[in-house]
Amino acid sequence: RKVAFTLSDVFCISRHGGDFRKLMADGLIDIMFANAAEITALMGTEDFDAAVAAASAEVPMLVVTRSEHGAIAVSGGKIVSVPAEPIERVVDTTGAGDLFAAGFLRGQAQGKSIEASLKMGAICAAEIISHYGARAQVDLKALIASKLG
Repeated sequence: RKVAFTLSDVFCISRHGGDFRKLMADGLIDIMFANAAEITALMGTEDFDAAVAAASAEVPMLVVTRSEHGAIAVSGGKIVSVPAEPIERVVDTTGAGDLFAAGFLRGQAQGKSIEASLKMGAICAAEIISHYGARAQVDLKALIASKLG
């Protein structure tokens, strides 16, 4: 089994960051998800690259979303990045991180590459932010298949 852990919110980090860092240090997290604000808060620096370097040294895989700048994953010292999936307009970001993680984890569970998994996450997140609410309005499996071939 693998344990995926999402930092969730800067507020959670301000209250439980020490516990989160202990989970990392104890090797209890296999895949950590964060956005740019969360990873810098957790690692106690405003320098995004320094935060990613520090956190990725503590977990086997670090996945960080960066809004319109796409997402990165760091595993085994290798950084993979993908651009954000283009959309007409951001309507509501509720659920974007959760749907990104779901798409990424689906890719990993299917044995896809890190890059393909990141793209799957980006496709799912883009769908969710293009309308109100945190439930997909299209068949995500079909959407991913149409975009990735």
